[in-house]
Amino acid sequence: MAILETETRGAVLVARFNHANHLNPMSLDLESAIRSICREVDENPAIRALVLTGGNDRSFCAGGDFNEVAQFSGRAAVEAYIDRVIDFYSTILRVTKPTVAAVGGYAIGLGFQLALCCDWRVGSPGTKLLMWEVKHGIACIVGSYMLESLVGRAATADIVYGCEAVPISWAVGHKLIHEEADSGNLVELAVARAQILSEFPEITFRRTKESVNRRFIAGLHNIGQEAKEAHVAGVANRASEQHLKRVLKH
Repeated sequence: MAILETETRGAVLVARFNHANHLNPMSLDLESAIRSICREVDENPAIRALVLTGGNDRSFCAGGDFNEVAQFSGRAAVEAYIDRVIDFYSTILRVTKPTVAAVGGYAIGLGFQLALCCDWRVGSPGTKLLMWEVKHGIACIVGSYMLESLVGRAATADIVYGCEAVPISWAVGHKLIHEEADSGNLVELAVARAQILSEFPEITFRRTKESVNRRFIAGLHNIGQEAKEAHVAGVANRASEQHLKRVLKH
């Protein structure tokens, strides 16, 4: 079973996350597959846009794979992980063609942040956007930067410290989600939007996107060391370890 299923709909490539867990945690295998498809989209002139999704009946991505994260110990492992995550986000942000996230079910932590890397986001009434790391002993430095860039400091505090799902109506109103679809038509609406974006003149779209995302990517790298220090401290005091143990028991 492929961890990333792909199909083309006209000039749009749809990449569907297919982790064995229906919540689609972001394992290294899935991350590697997404990186590969991003390169393929940029290199294939027949593909004009990319849709990332968990599908109509599965979650988009419920964050990092706890089975992998639970193995971290020591500064080197934590720092390498933060570098990897920032590079992963940068890979998506650097895709020169339109990217659309079809976000169904849960988008938690890393999954929420992954969606924020896309140019356009489509949700449904069942979409649950959460950044609940802080209450589970995990620093939320990168996620906070991304949110503050989009919705401002006050709203970021509400999401990051409230640790509750963002109401879909609020998400749409503040453009965390650009369009809302019926649950059964989530992917279809995302593909339709991707098709619209794919028909824009390529050079003007690409140059605009590169300019906008260059600043965003630079910000991610600027906070990298701060994120590393925060996560190292969390590992050192075992704040997240007990949480991971509780999660992995279920």
